[in-house]
Amino acid sequence: MFCLSFDQTGTLQSLAYGGVEFAVPGQLRLFTLQFRDFAGNPLRFSRADFRKCRVEKDGENWQLTFTGTKLLPDLSVQISVKCDREESRWSASASLDRDDLSMEWMSFPELPLRRPAGGKFLLPYAEGTMVRDLEKRQRESYFSCREAAYPLTGVSNFYPGPAAMQFEALCNDSGSGLYFGVEDKQHSPKTIDFMPDGEDGFYPFIQHFTGGRGEIGYETVIRGFSGQWQDAAEIYRNYLEENRLLPEKLEKRAPQWLMDAPVVLVYPVKGYGIDHGDMSFNEYYPYDRALPVMDKYRQLWKNPLLSLLIHWEGTAPWAPPYVWPPAGGEQLLKNFIDRMHEKGDRVGLYCSGIGWTQQSMIERSYDCRKEFEEKELIKEVCKGPHGEAFALVCNGPTSQRIGYELCPSRKFTADTVCRQISLASAQGVDYLQYFDQNQGCTSPLCYAREHGHGDLPDHRQSEAMQNLLARAQDAAGKMVLGCENAAAEPYMDVCIFNDLRSHLAWGAAGQPVPLYPYLYHEYVAGFSGNGVCLHAWIDFEATPFFLQWTLAWNFVNGNLLSLVLKNDGRIHWHWGLRWEVPEPEQESLQILMRNLCAWRQSAAKAALSRGKMIKPPQIDCKMREVTAVDGSHTALPALEAALWQIDGREELLLVNYGKSSEKCEITFDGIRSGSIHSLENMTDEFADGKLDLTVPPLNAVLIKLR
Repeated sequence: MFCLSFDQTGTLQSLAYGGVEFAVPGQLRLFTLQFRDFAGNPLRFSRADFRKCRVEKDGENWQLTFTGTKLLPDLSVQISVKCDREESRWSASASLDRDDLSMEWMSFPELPLRRPAGGKFLLPYAEGTMVRDLEKRQRESYFSCREAAYPLTGVSNFYPGPAAMQFEALCNDSGSGLYFGVEDKQHSPKTIDFMPDGEDGFYPFIQHFTGGRGEIGYETVIRGFSGQWQDAAEIYRNYLEENRLLPEKLEKRAPQWLMDAPVVLVYPVKGYGIDHGDMSFNEYYPYDRALPVMDKYRQLWKNPLLSLLIHWEGTAPWAPPYVWPPAGGEQLLKNFIDRMHEKGDRVGLYCSGIGWTQQSMIERSYDCRKEFEEKELIKEVCKGPHGEAFALVCNGPTSQRIGYELCPSRKFTADTVCRQISLASAQGVDYLQYFDQNQGCTSPLCYAREHGHGDLPDHRQSEAMQNLLARAQDAAGKMVLGCENAAAEPYMDVCIFNDLRSHLAWGAAGQPVPLYPYLYHEYVAGFSGNGVCLHAWIDFEATPFFLQWTLAWNFVNGNLLSLVLKNDGRIHWHWGLRWEVPEPEQESLQILMRNLCAWRQSAAKAALSRGKMIKPPQIDCKMREVTAVDGSHTALPALEAALWQIDGREELLLVNYGKSSEKCEITFDGIRSGSIHSLENMTDEFADGKLDLTVPPLNAVLIKLR
């Protein structure tokens, strides 16, 4: 039962579920709101600034009215909380009788809570991140909890963007947890995160941008639940399905080549594994010189391929918005595309989003400052609250470029983006990750009054990106579009195949969980990504099996597999790592890839291409340790597993990414029967509440349940 109470000062006294008390009483914490004046200056208030509160209670519902600030005596904040046995629904507004201040955002509800023993935090960042120690994350991680502000960093829990969904949860495998969901069908910009508050204390940090309006305009739901992170995800999935907020199933929207699950091979045609230094053409240029490598892996894995090129632009690498023509001219690339198509393979290109590059820091000769001045393009870029213009994502004298972010609401932005996309489509490119650097396809924050989207950020900025994507899809024709990170909810309809960034969870002092495929696998696809920056967090020498684990984790969770190549067609740890760094052991990777591809093209194809992920049974097996560069350790199961619902049945897939056989015990919820399948089509029947199983090395087992 969900229980909630306030005292007569409007201070939280109790928030309990299932006999667990979560509240830390007596703290003057409930909301923070920020105004902007007509000149763009901020003015911020918190709950502690209000000296008076009127508390009204009607049954289990609460109305709180806060007044009495010294600086703005006529400012009042109204809080409404509706409760029942399972949940509470929170709404808030602010009233201020003056026209020189407008509310920019409100952080609400900021509830002082404590983490129970064993509790951990499920974040919407990086397709699903589980964090045990919020203090460590805040103290040591680059991906700490932070409020969204102009210009966006690209590394926060900003929605819609790096945070793909509108919920988070405090999980407790052995007891009660709390679900925090935002029911905003217009996808207003917001931050969805947890802020540490002492050793075991925390509060939800949900920062709602309101566009100058004095109310949030939708409800935030806090609900109790029991179980694991999947149980919290089910609450959110039910909300999406009941309100029909998901796009049409992917199998009805995607081309057949995507449903056939090509392996994505990522490599540059300039440079030697990083974005700086020598940018001379390497052994993969001209483009056809990569064909022997493609032939090798196609024959070895007996699986179609998608060659995804980096540093191919004839302009400069990572220098948006202009990418065309390709280096060396259109005909060289067209020859490669035609040869790949003849083999049944596909070709994709990395781009770099909707930024504007004044000058490339990778290839200094690329300079657009003259065009910028002549066309007065300062009118097209995103502005801050004081009219300032600058960018942070991949921007600066030691980064890829110096420039700005283009505003998606502007005609110049859409015209430019669509022109570049149409040129690639006409060339026969199959996949264009045009919205790289727009993590999750983020729309940058913009305060420019002349852009037509309002003076302060709100849902109109998300709508502007949706409109841009609609035009981009028209320009793309049959070519598939995608972005960096998984596409956030309002952008999944167009960005159907994306460069996943689950590995960033390690940089957030956490570990990845497959939240994104759990919710959206039937509607949008992704590949396991290029792993950029992973060496900053994982000690590969101490964890030589890490890339094998990454492939197994992505495979069982339905993501297409991708690998980064270095010289001589060898598989490297990830992108952004010099070729001179020793690569992982190749033989085990080759065997694992061959077996996983065989599964994907045969018995596991239906589940992994169009299945719905559901909560798996308990699986007990040996654990392995991942070693971080700071010397800390994270335990991972020796077997990765996922349960899929497909065509009225359930299929449990287990992968052993190690070089020795692994035993496990599977405990079902009651007596289950089914058949056990190996890659060699050997089967065995069972009917029991428990199942002892051995999974062969670098291979998988499929259990079809009845």
